[in-house]
Amino acid sequence: MMRISVIVPTFNEGKTISRCLESIKKQTFNDYELVVVDGHSRDNTVEVVKRYTNKIIFDEGKGATAARNLAVRQVKSEIVVFVDGDTTVPEDYLEVVDKAFKKGIVGVGGPLLPEGGNFLDKIIFFFSADLIRRLFSFFGSHHFSGASCAYLREPYLTAGGFREDLDMLDDVELSTRMSRYGKEKFEPKMLAVTSIRRTKQKGHTSTVKMYLQGYLSLFKTGQVKKKGYLREIKK
Repeated sequence: MMRISVIVPTFNEGKTISRCLESIKKQTFNDYELVVVDGHSRDNTVEVVKRYTNKIIFDEGKGATAARNLAVRQVKSEIVVFVDGDTTVPEDYLEVVDKAFKKGIVGVGGPLLPEGGNFLDKIIFFFSADLIRRLFSFFGSHHFSGASCAYLREPYLTAGGFREDLDMLDDVELSTRMSRYGKEKFEPKMLAVTSIRRTKQKGHTSTVKMYLQGYLSLFKTGQVKKKGYLREIKK
């Protein structure tokens, strides 16, 4: 049985997926498998994926949240790591993850860096996607990003995985809920670089407003309804 399963959900990621999978294949840690869950992409995503792994699962097109849950139910590893198809990680990424779990935790996440963009793009990303997660973690409430996080598989399954009824912030909700099953850790060395295309396409003001409303809704009502948030983004 593999120590780690790296799960990458994809949907029309032909322009970015090779960089993501290349970064995973360069890992210095060897006891892992790479599993891609594809939502029946209409571009060349699957063709590219086959160059890196033969472990491809096809979901029902319900989005990344459902894709992640589907993959976790099928793999047998001790630890499940989630990396988005437009995200890259350094060569020691899985080594850092492995060492973190040896300290008796149930979940771990790290900082996100933006890929490209101008100075304003990076400032907005830092405050909306990175700083807020660091602050919450500092005060003991971890809000890991689904673009780069990891959990022990069994507690993850016991908790029910990502909530598929949420249209956004399902990653925040899960990391908050997982704290009931054990300790979590924010690991500064667990760096990941992710695309800021969603922010650029939707606009800075709209993105910040949407996330503020989403956070307020999640913590007030336990629900977030932003239909089409992911699938409406142009690839």
